[in-house]
Amino acid sequence: MGVLAVVLSALVGLIMVKLGTVQRELKAILLVVAAIAMALAALRPQWGLAMLLALMPFEYGVGGTATDQVLIIMIALVLAWRIEWREVPGWVAVGGGALVLGSFASVIVAHDPTTAAWGGVRWLSVILIMFAAFKILRGRRDACRRMIDIFTVSAVVVVVFAIAQKVGIDVIVHPPSFGAQPDSFFGYYTVYGGYVAIAATLATGELLIALTARRAVRTALYAAALLLLLVGLAISTSRGGLLSLGIGWLLLLAFNVRRGPIFARGAMILVVFVAAAYVAAPHSDIEKIEQRTGESIGPVRGEDQTRFALQEAGAHALVANPLGIGYENFPIYLREHVRNIHIEMVFDHAHETPIQIGLDAGWLGLAGFMVMFLWPIGLVIVRPGSGASAVRASACAAALGGFMAQGLFDYLFYEISFLVFVAVLIWGTAHSLSVARAAPPVGIASAVD
Repeated sequence: MGVLAVVLSALVGLIMVKLGTVQRELKAILLVVAAIAMALAALRPQWGLAMLLALMPFEYGVGGTATDQVLIIMIALVLAWRIEWREVPGWVAVGGGALVLGSFASVIVAHDPTTAAWGGVRWLSVILIMFAAFKILRGRRDACRRMIDIFTVSAVVVVVFAIAQKVGIDVIVHPPSFGAQPDSFFGYYTVYGGYVAIAATLATGELLIALTARRAVRTALYAAALLLLLVGLAISTSRGGLLSLGIGWLLLLAFNVRRGPIFARGAMILVVFVAAAYVAAPHSDIEKIEQRTGESIGPVRGEDQTRFALQEAGAHALVANPLGIGYENFPIYLREHVRNIHIEMVFDHAHETPIQIGLDAGWLGLAGFMVMFLWPIGLVIVRPGSGASAVRASACAAALGGFMAQGLFDYLFYEISFLVFVAVLIWGTAHSLSVARAAPPVGIASAVD
């Protein structure tokens, strides 16, 4: 291992000398780190999964291919042989299998079968990794806690670069793609907002657990992280991200309503941190959020008219095409079949996640996706459990519900990293509930998970 480290260090040094610019150096470093992650996935699969999650938000294109795409596919190939079907919950196997089969079945009818097949490869790779995680992390009671720690640290880094982007520092990240609204390492501010909302919901759950367990250091760290994440979401002014966080928070409270003290602490956390974020965020961004929120509840305006027209077109296409039309084939469908005064350009998707999933993977794939989305939320409701793991499961399910609330008005799965994020939430809910069922009925303060 020492020799390998020396060789890799020398390689990085040579590459950095040749590349010159900071952005190219970062791309080189990410490629080397991705190679290390793939090696770890083969030798130490737990570490490989951890590095995969940590690297997901940091996408760079190299030679027409994104670093996260390469990493996901290679780790899926490495980990596929570790799958043990008896460790995969039946509903996960059925839902994931239907989604993958539906994605590949759409190739039959797709105008562009190559891109449709790529849609199937994307889902297959992520589903295989999730299946393998059930075996690899089976005996790790603390696996979900560590997962959320990694998710939060990566999100904090993303937000720090978004703040730098906001003030005009774009040495590593590109300038914002849409006006002054930062998107950090993501390609669009709404995608960035959706990611930060997921992270903030998970961080709220961890803060609640740490506060209840009276762990001062962890409470302070998660309090600081949550405040930074909320400021990071505020500067994006993303209505979708704010909706995701709002619904996620409401679900987190609802899932814990039977745990009186925890529910009360959760409500207190929300009040305190909403107020703190309101004070800490730039006043101009708060005003813009209020303006955009007012537009959302007022008369339907141009942007929303286009969104609703796209959703209607997508719904008609879904009803007429049981096998779907194939991943990234929606623009072709729009050009050939849709004439609407509110759609003045060709869009890549129908701006509604369930509809677009159905178009990508047909009715079969949509059914599989809905199983994987709804089942974890149902499990949290009917199997409340006790201890820290039960609260953690509720946070994962709440983040999943918040993401789908945003998905009723947008579609974020064109970023392959979001396939991983959603798979992590599904796995995290199931894993935490299994830990909660196995644990004795003790309070959070004495729990070790």
